[in-house]
Amino acid sequence: MTEWLIVTLAAPMASFGEEAGNVRRGTADRPTRSALLGLAGAALGIDRADAEGQRALSASFRVANRTLCAGTLVTDFHTYQSLPSAKGHPRTRAEALSHPLDLATSITHREYRTDVRYQAAYRAVSGGQYSLRDLSAGFEKPAYTLYLGRKSCPLSHPLAPEIIEEQTVVEAFKRHRDGPSSPSARLRTHGLIAVEDRADLGSSDASLRTRLRMDEPGDRTSWQFGQRREYEYVPTDQEEASQ
Repeated sequence: MTEWLIVTLAAPMASFGEEAGNVRRGTADRPTRSALLGLAGAALGIDRADAEGQRALSASFRVANRTLCAGTLVTDFHTYQSLPSAKGHPRTRAEALSHPLDLATSITHREYRTDVRYQAAYRAVSGGQYSLRDLSAGFEKPAYTLYLGRKSCPLSHPLAPEIIEEQTVVEAFKRHRDGPSSPSARLRTHGLIAVEDRADLGSSDASLRTRLRMDEPGDRTSWQFGQRREYEYVPTDQEEASQ
C-alpha cells in the first residue's frame, strides 16, 4: 500500500505554461509538475530564490493529477512598449523613455483556462526532506498565497487535503472525500489521469499514452525547465460507473 496526499484544485481562472515565449504564453489543459511543486513550495514557505530548498522539494515528491473539468480556453491581450530594433538596447528605463516618439507598441497573447477543477496527488520519495504530513499541514495553513499558475488565478475552493493509503493513485482519487463522487463535484467527466510513474496506475494500463512535457523545474529564478515523461490514462465507462 502507498500513501497519497490528495487535494482539490478549483479556480475561476488557471494557467499552466509549458513553453515560455514573449509574444504568446500558452497554457496546458491540466496542471504541470512545476505548477504542483510551486503550489507545494508556497504552502511550505520555500522561497522561489531558494535554489537548495527548491531542489529538495522537487526531490521529495512525485505528482499525479486528474482532470475533472478542464474549463474553457480564453486569451487575454497585453500591450508593452519597446524601442525599435534599430535603436539598440537602452542601458536604463529612463534612457528608453527619454525618446517617447521612438517607442513601439507590441501585443502579447496570454492564455487561461476558466472554471477548472482537478485533483492532484503527491507521493513522498524515500529519503526526501519533506513528508506528506509536512505538506498536508502546509496546505491547511499555507505560508504564502496559493494560486493556479499565475498570481491572477486564486483558488475558489478549499484544497481539502487528505492522506489516503491505497494500492494505486486511481483508487486514492476515488476515495478522496472531495473527489468526483462528492456532492460538491457537479461535473463528472471521463477524467484523464496523468502520472510520472506508470506503476502508480497498477495494472490499469490498457489505454495508456506517453507524453513528453517541458515542466521539470530547473532554475526558478530564471524560469528554466527540463523535459520529463508522463503517462496518461483515461478510465473506461465501466470504471467511471463504479465510482
